[in-house]
Amino acid sequence: MKLGFFYFKLLFLSTIRNIPALFFTLIFPPLMLLLFAHQWEGKNALGAVIIFFNYSVQTVALMLLGMGVTQEKNSDWAKYLRTLPVGVKPMIMGRIFHTIVLSFINLVTLSIVALFILKLAIPIGNLFYFGFIALAGSIPMALLGMTIGYAANPESSRSIFTLLNLLLLFGSFALPSVGFFGILREFVPTYQWSQISFSHINSEISPTTPLIWLGGYSILFILLFKKVYSRSLKKT
Repeated sequence: MKLGFFYFKLLFLSTIRNIPALFFTLIFPPLMLLLFAHQWEGKNALGAVIIFFNYSVQTVALMLLGMGVTQEKNSDWAKYLRTLPVGVKPMIMGRIFHTIVLSFINLVTLSIVALFILKLAIPIGNLFYFGFIALAGSIPMALLGMTIGYAANPESSRSIFTLLNLLLLFGSFALPSVGFFGILREFVPTYQWSQISFSHINSEISPTTPLIWLGGYSILFILLFKKVYSRSLKKT
């Protein structure tokens, strides 16, 4: 646990000194909500909050954590850490905790924007529930970000994560419910993630199936990460 906290401390201090990382982490998602708020006037404000809550966490996991792994995995510091008699678990714990803390800061910022700037009529209880589901989803998203981070090379990582971040965003709400895309969206992690929150405000949606999907993706991402990380160690 102490080693996990040590990893978290190193990552957190590195983040707050990185202005571009702070922009993507703390400014970009609330700015997106402000820019597109007019699209939700008189419509499903709760749906908008769900999508942007999850998107803010997803952005931290992919654009900050995933890209950070890619940029630092071949650094002298990272190579030194691998020589220590410590397993991979403290590193994973530190990175996931780092993702959760920054995601929490993001969710607080989004809540302030929604309640006090946009003045959306959203019950506080719903905000807490949506925030909890968003933070829970940060675990599989963090595992996905780390997996791709160790698999990708620094030259292509920015393009990969930017494209993936957008695809997962629109895949969470924009795919049609019928035909080929109706089948495809069932396999999109962010769609299942958002459905857990939507089940709280729509009794016709069962949370059981999305929970099973998200749990399955978490297990899959853990297995993939262990394989990719082991391969990365062999290369160095």
